[in-house]
Formats: sequence, C-alpha cells, structure tokens
Amino acid sequence: MTEAILATPGALGEAVRRGIVRGDDPAEPAALLEKVRLHAYRIVDADVAGLEADVVLEAVLAAALAEGERRRRAALEAIG
Repeated sequence: MTEAILATPGALGEAVRRGIVRGDDPAEPAALLEKVRLHAYRIVDADVAGLEADVVLEAVLAAALAEGERRRRAALEAIG
C-alpha cells in the first residue's frame, strides 16, 4: 500500500509525496495536511477550496499514511 500511495504516477510527483511523508509539505496544501495529521475531523470544504481534487487526495493519503505509521510505532513502543 505504501508504494502504491507514494510511487505510482499521479498529480503530485513521487518526490513531493515522499516529502509529505517526511513532513516537508508543499506550501499550497500545508494547512490542510497539518489538519490531517492533528485533527482530521475538523477538515471542512474551505480547507480544500481551490485545490485540485487529485492533489488533495494524493497529499492527504501521503500525510495520513505517515501519521498512521507514526502512531502505530508509538503504540507498539508503549505496549512493548
């Protein structure tokens, strides 16, 4: 799944998506990606207004993938 999100052709280049995973967000969707990482339930239409749908999808998937992995590792550390 990771490679499908990061390495397949898309609206965002692979380098950009891998940068998002590292926290190096492009300027345009940076505020949206911060919300994805911290409190996705607060995302509203205005957060994605003016952004291309494919860019939003690919950027959000990359950010959510990284945040999910970070939280998974923290949980494993806490129970290990």
